[in-house]
Amino acid sequence: MTVAIRHGPTMPSHSVQIKRGEKLMRKTNLPGGSVTASSNSVRWGVGRGASAPRDYLRLKAVLLAGVCFMTGPGAVGADDGEWSALQIVDVNAMDWDEQPRFKAKSKTFFRSDVGSFVYAQFSPTWDTKPSTGGPLGSHYHLWNEFAYMLEGDLVVTEPVSPYQKNGALYRYVEGTWLDRPAYTLHGGGWVTGGLRAQNPCTLIIFEEGDGSVVTVGPNGDHYQPDFEGRPDPYEPDWQAVDQFPRPWIENSGAALEWEEDTVLAGRLVKWLSDDQREGFRAQLVKIPPGWTAPEGTPRTYFEQANRMRYVIFGDMQVWSFDGPDGAGEATTVSKDSYIHQAPRSIWGYGDGPVTEQGAVWLEVTYAKGLTHGGGEIEQPIALE
Repeated sequence: MTVAIRHGPTMPSHSVQIKRGEKLMRKTNLPGGSVTASSNSVRWGVGRGASAPRDYLRLKAVLLAGVCFMTGPGAVGADDGEWSALQIVDVNAMDWDEQPRFKAKSKTFFRSDVGSFVYAQFSPTWDTKPSTGGPLGSHYHLWNEFAYMLEGDLVVTEPVSPYQKNGALYRYVEGTWLDRPAYTLHGGGWVTGGLRAQNPCTLIIFEEGDGSVVTVGPNGDHYQPDFEGRPDPYEPDWQAVDQFPRPWIENSGAALEWEEDTVLAGRLVKWLSDDQREGFRAQLVKIPPGWTAPEGTPRTYFEQANRMRYVIFGDMQVWSFDGPDGAGEATTVSKDSYIHQAPRSIWGYGDGPVTEQGAVWLEVTYAKGLTHGGGEIEQPIALE
């Protein structure tokens, strides 16, 4: 695959070769710096006395999306024993998907056999008709998923039975956290009454599987509504399911309060999910304006775990290292930035303040890969 680098009319175009499954590195020199793409990372390097224009930052996001999509688990969620830099993406610099997800506008951070991570925007309703619950009807997935509401509101039906006609209605608002196990029923409308979303909404959602759904009822089937092809394995028999579990839905703004972090002094956290047996944890983390990491805070990494961070508010200086002996590069991220820490990717804080205006981010950790079932999450390993 060739990822094209397009600049303004007075600047030349460049391209980077991306080949599926290869551990390759391609460096493209640009005026004032370079873009380096590999199956592990994409990094923007700025030459002395130069700055990184928004076009280049946008390029970096496009390149990273291309690398992640083409190389799959080799780029995200892999445990190949090699050191790799953090993957940082500015959502606002990404293009909208040509093939959108969920009947909405979407931007896909990555999609591969480890799952897909998507930023989605849903339009408001434009009429007064009762909601029918969407075209899928009541359905479930064969895999887990999580979601976090960034803004707006969304009404989701959560039935407890495949025969239920009026499932419980949940209004997701800003700050709502969803932790949905496999085989959890959702979707469908109300035969009588119902609720309607009042505003457009924006959310992020991570699916641990192929995006397929199993619909229930007389016409139940197993298919991929957003993609071509038949799911593998193909398991349309919803009547063979012996238990439909319930999701964990938490309005973090109304039901949870901030508490002192036990890991780093001065940070605050909200606990969203903590499944010790399945190896899945989610928190909101907050640091105040001018926060500095405590003296002696080491750089850390995981041997197997993956950590996903999404910035909800503010700014934060993030350091990225190629390996334990590297000096590291600092990048200032802001709202709607995604930071992926794969196994053997180093997380560390530099000297001085980490943030000017403070920062809040969603932090999700998987014990192994990017699926439930990895067992207990390892403790971060400190570098000397």
